[in-house]
Amino acid sequence: MTFLKLCRLLFITMLALASLAGSGYAADRTGMVAGKHAKSFVGTWYSPEGAITFKADGTVNYEGQRYFYAFSNGGLLQLSRKGSNRGIPYQYSGGKLTLTVKGQSRVYTRR
Repeated sequence: MTFLKLCRLLFITMLALASLAGSGYAADRTGMVAGKHAKSFVGTWYSPEGAITFKADGTVNYEGQRYFYAFSNGGLLQLSRKGSNRGIPYQYSGGKLTLTVKGQSRVYTRR
């Protein structure tokens, strides 16, 4: 094997390993909860559209699916799982959590 072929093989191997290390999705990671007040959301919230349960381990049950979640300080709830990432604008005021989904506001409260 020539030196040039060996260098190419080494370079391709390094690229492949780097892409594997950096291409993980949030569903492979635990404890993704971010934002200074994320712990205050843990528990089950109810609205006429259904319930949403945020767990202390950073997972959430939303619309029948399990996601990892993160609240940004900028008002975005990020939901991630294998092959799927979505951001949902949120507001938290007066003990009510409002999610804006497809332009419609969903107001959640605790019971």
